[in-house]
Amino acid sequence: MGQENGPSPNIRKRVGLREVAKVAQTSIATVSRVLNNTGYVSEESRRRVMEAVRQLNYQPNLRAKALRQRYSRTIGLIIPNLLNAYYTALADQISLLLNQEGFQLLLSSTRDEVEIERTALQKLIGHDVDGLIWVPTAPDEELLHHLYSQHIPTVCIVRQVKGSQLDAIIFEDFKGAKAATQELLKAGHRRIGYIGGDVGFSSNYDRWQGFLQAMKEAGISTDECCVRLGALRSEWGAKAAAELLRLKPRPTALFVASNAIMPGVIKTLRSHGVEIPRDISLICFDDLDWFSFSQPPISAVATSHTHLAQACVDLLLRRISGEDDNLPQPHLRQISFEVVLRASIAPPRQTEDN
Repeated sequence: MGQENGPSPNIRKRVGLREVAKVAQTSIATVSRVLNNTGYVSEESRRRVMEAVRQLNYQPNLRAKALRQRYSRTIGLIIPNLLNAYYTALADQISLLLNQEGFQLLLSSTRDEVEIERTALQKLIGHDVDGLIWVPTAPDEELLHHLYSQHIPTVCIVRQVKGSQLDAIIFEDFKGAKAATQELLKAGHRRIGYIGGDVGFSSNYDRWQGFLQAMKEAGISTDECCVRLGALRSEWGAKAAAELLRLKPRPTALFVASNAIMPGVIKTLRSHGVEIPRDISLICFDDLDWFSFSQPPISAVATSHTHLAQACVDLLLRRISGEDDNLPQPHLRQISFEVVLRASIAPPRQTEDN
């Protein structure tokens, strides 16, 4: 016996505007005006339409709507690390702001690995996102050219791709690092250790240069052995701090240039019985909640993830809507900082090693 050619009874037919209009005893155009909140509709008609929507459990076909309106109402966000509390807070704030504007967020983490970054970017482009927010790792010319060819508005955050056509919202990394170093200098420190990230990234490079500039202006030559540059990982912070503690004489202060490195630094100092700030003073670029109730509380260069999130969302939505006539391309904006002084900085202690 042959099978019937009709649709399978297990396949649920999507309820459309026609069905809603039939139950509400009104026109499809009226249903559309009610659901899109456009044009005049009487209160009685609005009530009947919403009752029909509830009765039929109507769900709009967002994909079809996107095709008609030529946008997907989705934004891609690419960040290096979801384990970094700062990036997690930043992603959460960006998601909140976009949701308020009717956009959904597609999130991807690269772990700062080039191939993961390339794949993530290509997949988000394949999802037909309306725009991208991106903390770049190491985009090459081919990847950038592919991005340009898709004409997808893109805003880099935290790091910039220098020499590219991409907008960027970053922190005042150079000035912030310089100010942090100057606080250690004001306290009387002259042998200052620096622990930072890979200077192939613009943010890490600018912070390193800010440190060097502060030392230079103070008339102090920077001993290269006091500088440690590596991965933005807690493990790297622990290793770098241990190496600096073995120096003779060892630094009397440390500038840690990223919150991602700080847990490892703290772990090493405590395991070596180093007391802050009696034995060594400490300041960090980035401020996290636990810094304020650490023992002692840790001084930091505070940067606002909420201000950065607002700035990048505002810029991206202007690019998407075309309301950007007065903006240069590319556009660069730097978010200011505040040095928060806590009990982790004190004058250097005179010891046999100093």
